Amino acid sequence: MTLLVASVLADSLSELIGRAEAAWSRGADAVELRIDTLDDEPEKLAVYLRTHADRTWIVTCRRAEEGGYFCGNTRARVALLIAVARGSGAYVDFELADWNASSNIRQKVRLAAAREDSSGVRLILSRHEFGDASGGSVAAPAPLEDGGDGIVIKGAYRAADACDCFAALDAMHRHGDAVSAICMGEAGLWTRVLAKKFNAFASYAALTAEEATAPGQLTLDEMIGRYRWRDIDASTEVYGVLGDPVAHSMSPFLFNRWFTELGINAVYVPLLVRRGGGGVSRFLDGCRARSWLDLRGLSVTIPHKTAALEWVGEGADSLARWIGAANTLSFIDDTPAAYNTDCYAALSAIVGALGCDRTELVGRSVDVLGAGGSAHALVEGLCELGCNITIYGRSADKARRFAKEFSCAARPWEERADRKGDILINCTPIGMWPATKESPVPAEALSGCDLVFDLIYRPLETALLRAAAAAGCKTLNGVDMFVRQAAMQLELWTSQSPDVASARDAVTQELRQADPAINGQGEHDE
Repeated sequence: MTLLVASVLADSLSELIGRAEAAWSRGADAVELRIDTLDDEPEKLAVYLRTHADRTWIVTCRRAEEGGYFCGNTRARVALLIAVARGSGAYVDFELADWNASSNIRQKVRLAAAREDSSGVRLILSRHEFGDASGGSVAAPAPLEDGGDGIVIKGAYRAADACDCFAALDAMHRHGDAVSAICMGEAGLWTRVLAKKFNAFASYAALTAEEATAPGQLTLDEMIGRYRWRDIDASTEVYGVLGDPVAHSMSPFLFNRWFTELGINAVYVPLLVRRGGGGVSRFLDGCRARSWLDLRGLSVTIPHKTAALEWVGEGADSLARWIGAANTLSFIDDTPAAYNTDCYAALSAIVGALGCDRTELVGRSVDVLGAGGSAHALVEGLCELGCNITIYGRSADKARRFAKEFSCAARPWEERADRKGDILINCTPIGMWPATKESPVPAEALSGCDLVFDLIYRPLETALLRAAAAAGCKTLNGVDMFVRQAAMQLELWTSQSPDVASARDAVTQELRQADPAINGQGEHDE
């Protein structure tokens, strides 16, 4: 069984024990006690561990060079580990480099990690690297060549991109509970979540976001709640959202909620693939080469919708090819398929906000800000309905090509303040969290507009929408379109139809709770 380990760190014994008890109450399978900052009473901690020997403990005194805080020498660190862990039945986590450096150190560490019944040791040998893994120099963890008496090898390195995680995933798939393989940072999140699928020894979590002991560490509540830790097994199918940025995405919250409600054995993760350099192809090729990942589908967001379409090629459906962008990839069959669910989701959101049917949009003038994948999807649908569309793109050449493709008008980005359309749609990321003060157009440009639709949903009310409401316009944020297009994706992947109305309410409530200062429960930062 893969352990969900809560890593806790504190200066005082009372605070360390308090955090450990909180971790147990929140569902941790094991607790890692980081004693590298502990400034008092190691013997009392030893007594506490022996008193609670029925629990699974890991004791670590991490040196500064590998992300810890202990500044003494190796002998002092080993002496502290012996004082705390000896005879407790706890695992001892010790740096692999120091283990390899000295037979005398190995003997002493074995003493600290020895089982009471003399049947071996409870020992984790770890290596933490904080450099950029994109150069390919990071070595994935592998068991000791001599078997090591069941010693677990732990490797943690920083991933700049989801592509950097393949080495860690390969190690977990190949070696199972003999290793822990962790990619630190935002891009490594999926390695933490999928550790259980591959029966790795452990995955590590924080008690709270503020108490994380490593970059990219999720909280216990996030691992158990949002990412369905208890439900993951070897048969769990994998889905995710591919983008840059991707941390803001509510897709993991929404899809994992649906998987739970509908009884689907799957998990959905954010996948940060950096812009440029062929990253999308490298990532998708890497996933396709690893059938054991059980990757079944991907949502695709900024800026990868065109690259995803190109990668799929002939497997794209006619709408995605016509729009020139794919926001949905499916790997259910041997041949990857691409779709676009943005188009009709956006139209449904617009007619809902205006309280009309689609025929009433004929002849309406629409100003579209942006010329990316989302804009293409919207314009395709609006053109079908006979709207008069003007494109304002930050790249003049791209906007002109876009407008020519759909027989629309194109005007320079600098002239967007002079727009005159009945409907304004923002398809750019301007105003998206964390840059919430920004707006793609000045407030005076909104006068006389019937509807202002901002595809952004984080924050719920952007600076653009606040100005539009003040000008008397109807407003629409991106939540409704987001939920509708996601529901269509779920149907493509699983043939199941979720409850869109309840999902919309749940996403809105989650956003308000997650970002109270910018989503209606606190002061706006003006």
